Amino acid sequence: MRISNSAYMGVETLVRLAVQTGDKPCTTQGLAEWINRSVSYTEGLMARLRNAGLVVARHGPGGGYVLARPADQITVAEVFQAVDEPSELPDRALDAATLEPEASHGLHGTDLLWAALKNAVLLFLNGVSLADLAPEAAGLAGDDSNKGPGAMCRPDMPSTARH
Repeated sequence: MRISNSAYMGVETLVRLAVQTGDKPCTTQGLAEWINRSVSYTEGLMARLRNAGLVVARHGPGGGYVLARPADQITVAEVFQAVDEPSELPDRALDAATLEPEASHGLHGTDLLWAALKNAVLLFLNGVSLADLAPEAAGLAGDDSNKGPGAMCRPDMPSTARH
């Protein structure tokens, strides 16, 4: 199973939103700087996350993005499924031990192995929430109370993104 760059960046971006203090939104520009990507790339990523119901866009002065739900209610598997092509990930994770006959029809030998591995990974990621990843990062966020709008999203917190 190949983990796409978009999946890495989606998780990194949402973890950043998860460590925001209060209900302050992050601008696309600030998020782009933090994940070291262009604004246009970040806008596309955020559009996919918004369409999946993981983030909400706030318009107007001081606007930007916030998580649509609390961090403990968003799983890494949801992020992967939101940003990856549908053909790369199944609609739902299956337990490799109870792979349904319809789902395994046409899978033989190594194909069955890889399908089971992909499903095991998704099952694992379904048990990891953004809140599980955010506590380590939260201590690095620092005090941004005296900075301007969107400053919380500046790259003042080290990224763990795979580039």
